[in-house]
Amino acid sequence: MMEGGQMNIWRMLILSCLTVLVLSGCEISIDEPNPQAEPEGEQAGTERDMSQDEQQTENEEKTSRNVLTQIFEHFFEPTPEDLRQIDDEDAKQLQYLALGDSLTAGVGDEYSEDGFVGRLADSLETWPSISEVEVDNRGKRGRRSDQLLKLVKKGHYDEELQEAQLISVTMGGNDVMKIVRKDLLNLKRDAFDKELQAYKKRYSKIIAGIREKNPTAPLLLIGFYNPFSIVTNEANEFDSIITEWNKVIEDVASEDGNACYVSVEDLFVSNKELVYHTDFFHPNAKGYEKMNERILEAMEKCGMEEKINKEIGFEE
Repeated sequence: MMEGGQMNIWRMLILSCLTVLVLSGCEISIDEPNPQAEPEGEQAGTERDMSQDEQQTENEEKTSRNVLTQIFEHFFEPTPEDLRQIDDEDAKQLQYLALGDSLTAGVGDEYSEDGFVGRLADSLETWPSISEVEVDNRGKRGRRSDQLLKLVKKGHYDEELQEAQLISVTMGGNDVMKIVRKDLLNLKRDAFDKELQAYKKRYSKIIAGIREKNPTAPLLLIGFYNPFSIVTNEANEFDSIITEWNKVIEDVASEDGNACYVSVEDLFVSNKELVYHTDFFHPNAKGYEKMNERILEAMEKCGMEEKINKEIGFEE
């Protein structure tokens, strides 16, 4: 079987030979008339003959070009690689800003591939409209919504937000865990309900702050999951708590015409598929791969490819 380079050489040789054969068979030699050798009465007839010869020559040249085109299309149909090169000529770079907590930071990814953020960037680079994804990952382990809101308010991410063409946010898990750590031995539902209202205000302000700096960039607002679900197979009160907190994220996303909510709650209900890191709290590489698949599914439902293409100025 021929290697790619050898195949290209043979294609060029065949094309050259066919070109010579086709063109050489279409060469027409036209003798210019000698006015002194023609009687005046025959001049009009000679001019008509010349016009007919010129038209015939033009028709034969067109036929030659058509034949050559057909031969080229028959022997040299564009490969997926050829089409990819054509797409790459118009493809654009995408500036991707990732804000959030340990999920954004990729904690637990034993392959050190930047969690779902790195995997999403790799997936987006397969789109014909995107030549490269420039990632700015600002995820930090343990970050809560009050901390992120303070950073956004103080203008800590102003430049990054203004340049971003895609923004993702993971936020909320550490807000819940703060309550758990504070009242571990005396957990009450009221504490979560009370904090939920404050979280809703903070999360809304975070997104509003993002929109002040960047009104158009598509947003991926990613939910979180109940890490305690692996302790028991039965539904527990934490499940309903996490669902209510995720509903806040979903509602905020629905109010923004350029945002997409991504639910990952069901991906980590158990560890049957070995999606947890050894700390039994964060995803491992397989878990982050599951998250990336879910994000891509949600993006398709939200029509995010069209929104991103518009943002980067890609025209098909």
